[in-house]
Amino acid sequence: MYDTILTSEGFRKGMDLYFKRHDGCAVTCDDFLAAMADANGVDLSQFARWYSTSGTPTVSYSSTFDAVKGVFRLTLSQSSRSEEPLFIPVSVGLLDKETGEEVVPTKILELKEGTQIFEFPGLRGDVVPSILRNFSAPVKLVPLAGVDEYELAFLASRDTDGFNRWDSAQRLYTCAILKVMNKEDCDETINPVLETFGRTLKDTTISDDSIRAYTLTLPGESTLAESVTVIDPPAIHSARKQVKIEIARKFKDEITLCYQKLTAAIEADGTEFKVDGTSVGRRRLRNVCLGYLCSIAETPDEQRAAAALATNHFQSATGMTDKLAAFNHLVSMCGEGESAREAAIHKFYDDAAGDPLVLDKWFASQASAELPDVLDRVKKLVSHPDFSLEKPNRCRSVILSFTMNEAAFHDASGKGYEFLGDILEKLDKVNPKVAARTTASSLIGWKRYNEDRAVMMKAQLERLKGDVSCEQ
Repeated sequence: MYDTILTSEGFRKGMDLYFKRHDGCAVTCDDFLAAMADANGVDLSQFARWYSTSGTPTVSYSSTFDAVKGVFRLTLSQSSRSEEPLFIPVSVGLLDKETGEEVVPTKILELKEGTQIFEFPGLRGDVVPSILRNFSAPVKLVPLAGVDEYELAFLASRDTDGFNRWDSAQRLYTCAILKVMNKEDCDETINPVLETFGRTLKDTTISDDSIRAYTLTLPGESTLAESVTVIDPPAIHSARKQVKIEIARKFKDEITLCYQKLTAAIEADGTEFKVDGTSVGRRRLRNVCLGYLCSIAETPDEQRAAAALATNHFQSATGMTDKLAAFNHLVSMCGEGESAREAAIHKFYDDAAGDPLVLDKWFASQASAELPDVLDRVKKLVSHPDFSLEKPNRCRSVILSFTMNEAAFHDASGKGYEFLGDILEKLDKVNPKVAARTTASSLIGWKRYNEDRAVMMKAQLERLKGDVSCEQ
């Protein structure tokens, strides 16, 4: 935020003064703020309230457009646990509602009061605001008029700001997935989702493949869980999977073409593994495309095609990024893809050659697999010669990975909770710290789940209640 308020040049001046004053000394946040303020000749006393305010502030907004005067008015309001208003820098740009052209480049609005109105004159037509660009402040942004899915689709496919483009896509995808989960009519949401995905996939103005990859990626299940009052992991998993498959089938040809072009570009580099931004972006986008193509695996023919694609990706990988991306899909394959799954599991293990970090990945991927018998597989992994409760990273690679495999861990049978309780009893005797952290991350949130799950999760906590380490 300092950089946003003071500009990069002003921030640099502040850093220079900060080091001049305090290099080699013990300092406080107040010292840092004072250096920034003094170097730039500005009063940052209101900004200092950030340091004494807990929680995440909320910025709500509404807007109107006066077509006669060509004036767009943006109303911003803030709320937080601070008794007085914070100094919140809000980066805003305006996009023409018809063409998507950026008619007002990024401006920094200084929100210093509870509510302020900002005017943008001289406009020829209505606009869509792009608010909180580049994540200019760590706040929750809430539209007072409610979520406008078509506005999200507009920003997700046309915004010139990479962060807002990604964030709008995430919120749009979330709306669609939650509607599917709640069995609501989601046609009006799915259509903007498909339009956004297709436009993003083909948009030649996006020069950064990493931005494209992030924008095409659906929000994770844990992220989706934050948007609901009562968490139902299997339902979230099923809804997300349904939306992903619908997108993949709709754009199968386009995704395949994108994957092939990226593969050709990567192969043109030879066997050298490059870590420049362009190469990283290509791999990231190609792996996203692989994920969508592998999700189409309902018929035997589709299962064989997905297995063949992932196997080739796995075998031709020149680095762990691509190899692990393919392996994560292969471990979840069943039906006609089962043989490819088992072959990849053996190959990855052999290639690891005992390297502990690589073996951790081998364990974690299998514990995260999307298979109906994944719990049985996890129990076998715990019995594997290379597994030991005395090795914290190895323990996390299996136990924590399984608990983060939320649809499986939170299965309605409660067997996932029982397994965790059994493991924690043993783990506490050899590594109480890991046992305590696993308990905290996996069971403490029982109040967020429905009554049946909450009762079973709480039962495991009661079971461990006598263990002082797990209580801590």
